[in-house]
Amino acid sequence: MSYLILFLSVAVGAVLVLIWQPSDRRKIKLLTAFGGAYILSVTSLHLLPEVFGGGAHQHGDHAHNGFPIMGLCLLLGFFVQLILDYVSQGIEHGHAHHHAHDGKVPWGMLIGLCIHAYLEGTPLAHENHVGHEHALPVEVHNALLVGIVMHNVPVSIVFMSMLLHNGLTRTKSLLVVLVFSLMSPLGMLTAEIVEPIARYQRELMAVVIGIFLHIATTILFETGEEHRFNIRKFLAIVAGTGVAILGSFLHFH
Repeated sequence: MSYLILFLSVAVGAVLVLIWQPSDRRKIKLLTAFGGAYILSVTSLHLLPEVFGGGAHQHGDHAHNGFPIMGLCLLLGFFVQLILDYVSQGIEHGHAHHHAHDGKVPWGMLIGLCIHAYLEGTPLAHENHVGHEHALPVEVHNALLVGIVMHNVPVSIVFMSMLLHNGLTRTKSLLVVLVFSLMSPLGMLTAEIVEPIARYQRELMAVVIGIFLHIATTILFETGEEHRFNIRKFLAIVAGTGVAILGSFLHFH
């Protein structure tokens, strides 16, 4: 089911563009802000406590004699995303770049998105494939999965819109987005079948946390024109945070 959800989180955004052809970039930015607030909240409420709290203590063999390996993995994820931003031109946090209408595939952007999505999928490997001692708890797995979905939908809308605007045909645009949509499921599959990767689920989670923190902070702290307070964006951020907190509250009660 997780494979299908990951795939649909991208496919749905592409189909929405074909059906409704959204032209109001402000609404897309609000959706992006909502998703950014959600993944930041999920990271704070679920992912960080799992990696740096009790869950991580069960994996003392990964501590490397007291060296803060999890913190290093988090920083690695942050800087990996920083580098990917230069390759993908920041589309992971909703930046659309319209180039010449030459109908060419933006390979750099696609490669950056694919690496980003592949890494996000790796910590999602199921317990029956990697073993109980390596797999994430169900609630953390689900929180990460929903966070990826909340992030993928606006990104796929922006990406599909940009491809069409740059002169690619609908068929070619869908094929490009299809490649992107398969990357997170591929990352998850790789972690389930490659045993050395399966042993380091929490380290991979720490890398993803670093990626999430970079994306979320970039989205949330991005200023508008003339640095004016944007009440709509603020409300979208509050809503994203509120939904994450409510979901966490319902889970523990």
